[in-house]
Amino acid sequence: MEIRTALRTAAFLSAAIAAAPGTGLAAGNEVKKETPTMPVVAEHKYRMLAKVRPLLFWISKDDVGGARISWRGDNNGGFGLDLLIGSDPLRAPRSINRWGYIAEQVRGADARVVGVMKQSNEQSVKEAESAIDKDGRGGYAYRAIQGTASRQEARAGVTTVRVERDLTFRDIDPLLALVTATTENGENRSVALPAGTRPGFLVALRDLVQQSTDAYSRTPAASVKRMTISYVYFGVFYDLTMESSDLLKTAVIDGRSYANIARSDFEIRNRGTGETTRFQLTYGTAGALAAVPVHAVYQPRWWFEVQLFLDDHTAF
Repeated sequence: MEIRTALRTAAFLSAAIAAAPGTGLAAGNEVKKETPTMPVVAEHKYRMLAKVRPLLFWISKDDVGGARISWRGDNNGGFGLDLLIGSDPLRAPRSINRWGYIAEQVRGADARVVGVMKQSNEQSVKEAESAIDKDGRGGYAYRAIQGTASRQEARAGVTTVRVERDLTFRDIDPLLALVTATTENGENRSVALPAGTRPGFLVALRDLVQQSTDAYSRTPAASVKRMTISYVYFGVFYDLTMESSDLLKTAVIDGRSYANIARSDFEIRNRGTGETTRFQLTYGTAGALAAVPVHAVYQPRWWFEVQLFLDDHTAF
């Protein structure tokens, strides 16, 4: 099967943003009370490579999409993380268009989230190919989450937004405006937060990455022990574990040389079902790239893998 035919089956966002149980912040639908957005203090872009295994062998295609991570902060210790990720229909085979966005913002004990992703639930190559062929029939659906969280409680509201035009990641601003303005009633949940539970996946991942970065910075020869942080997503509790981590003194990734980078393997476990999701992240431990991902690998299906490479020159 030629690369173009194989890659048309890929639903990129179902791979990249959904780490599915985890990429979101459990919070409440009262998020529509707008909170001023913190300024961006750092931002990096990533190029996406997709790999498909229709039978026995992997077939890959580079530069089919990308990602953008924005770090936010204020003078009072508040912080935020924005992730925009997916395929680019101008570059992807068959103009595949799967993308999503999630933003988590934390001020003291309070947190909020706004996120959207183009719905994509394919479980096989055949299902993915069929979904692409049906795209646009009856409009286009986006799953939206809005919410807030406090020290004691997390509340979440999830709705589906439908539009007539096939929006791309370039349309994130008007789509967010539509999401925050919608009056459609969706599913709402609230749960009490046990002590130490983080209010979202990105917050939990940020904390684990920072802990390992700090450890390597203090003692470069040290090994980082297995660490787990719990978080909540839409009323369900998860454990995010850094299963292993190695400090690489030097490494070449995507033709670029790096020094003192950590390569860590992570696992997400749904406490209720026991279902697990695994991914690998490589990030800097010192200097301007401290705690900044330079490479990510995620394989959500046996037949599909996504890799992201730090590339601030990519068109995304």
